[in-house]
Amino acid sequence: MGLRLIATVIFLGVLSAAQVSGSGERNTVVFISDLHMNVDANYSWLKDHAADLSQFLTDVNAREDVAELVILGDLVDDWVSPVEDAPQSFAEVLNADTNADIVAALKAICDNTDIAVTYVTGNHDMLSFQTENKGALADALPGMAVISESPGLGAYKRDSVIWAEHGHRYCLFNAPDTWSREGGHLPMGYFISRMAATKAASTGQVTTMHELLDTFVKAPADTLESGGQKFGAREESGEIFDDAAIIAVFNAIALWSGLWPWDGFTMNGMDGYTYDPIVEEIAVVYDGIYSSWSLRQDRVSEVEAVWNDVGRLDSAANLIFEMPDSLKDKYPFTPRIILFGHTHEAAFHYHSGNVDTIYVNTGTWIDGKDMTWAEIRVTDEIRVTDREDGKSDYEVSLWFYGETSPRQTGTLTATPSRPTEPEPVAESWSGMVMENLLKGP
Repeated sequence: MGLRLIATVIFLGVLSAAQVSGSGERNTVVFISDLHMNVDANYSWLKDHAADLSQFLTDVNAREDVAELVILGDLVDDWVSPVEDAPQSFAEVLNADTNADIVAALKAICDNTDIAVTYVTGNHDMLSFQTENKGALADALPGMAVISESPGLGAYKRDSVIWAEHGHRYCLFNAPDTWSREGGHLPMGYFISRMAATKAASTGQVTTMHELLDTFVKAPADTLESGGQKFGAREESGEIFDDAAIIAVFNAIALWSGLWPWDGFTMNGMDGYTYDPIVEEIAVVYDGIYSSWSLRQDRVSEVEAVWNDVGRLDSAANLIFEMPDSLKDKYPFTPRIILFGHTHEAAFHYHSGNVDTIYVNTGTWIDGKDMTWAEIRVTDEIRVTDREDGKSDYEVSLWFYGETSPRQTGTLTATPSRPTEPEPVAESWSGMVMENLLKGP
């Protein structure tokens, strides 16, 4: 009992000092996603914005209100490389000269004992759960918590209020695929990304997979033209899809990229490939992903899964907020705040009702896009405040780099629920300190 009292006095003394000085009130979590660090090449998605990103991270490290930095996927990009090249490794990306300042800034935050750093896997770094890739991350960014489990998914959770993940789980072209090829994890989107890199390498014009899907999924047959060839996937407009339409999207993008059915993808053993498949083989492997979606990914419908890949992830968030019976065994709680990345389009939706909810998409840092991030400032019940109801205020904001105030902000009040044994990557520094103190000897 004596040790517990001493620990509590120490904690209150630290808290009092923090209040007097105005520093130490670390109650803000910063969320970023879709950095897409790659090698220094003309097909890479992040080059011009690299300096801005490293400066942003340096600024985060200097702040006295930040408790945690959460990276919601696509930190490393080992997808975007021309089909004829061997895919770059995590180590090659993290050691690339073009990323040196970014990695150094991230490492500095990892070295800062006042700020936790958490990384959640995305689709372009889906294989981060593999031992070699986890090792490369640990070598470059020691101390960073990694949330990445086979087949390439993970989620950040806090207080039974916040749920954050990359978002590719809900997307037809980019969700992990362990069904189409035995022993595999990579989805069709991986091969589309590599075809886009082939086009960029030859033309110098970078086009992201999301831009390609947005164009080709929505385009009826023979309505697009490039180099004297007509492209398009669907037989008619509207929200009508089938397996043939999905394969038509893939084949149309291959032709647009300048690839023929017999052109091969150099895999260099990636994801268990013992040979280099050709374009036609890949089309066959993934034939059926639309019709079998509900048997494999039973959270959103196959139609929603297509549209989620072209920027509609808010519908997935709304479904989770509603938490129908079909989802209750798949989530540990019904969140009030959901954050996704993946789409490269920042978004903020506050829904007021019987239960207020906030959905945020953190956007991206790649070239040609607004550089955006989200923040959540938690007024915690463990702080010395006038509140006696055990609730916390969660102030959520969406920021655009270069601006001095957030574009959108919303606050909701919720009763946080923390586990008896705190999850090491899901709690803020202050929350973990108080829980450890209350346990006593």
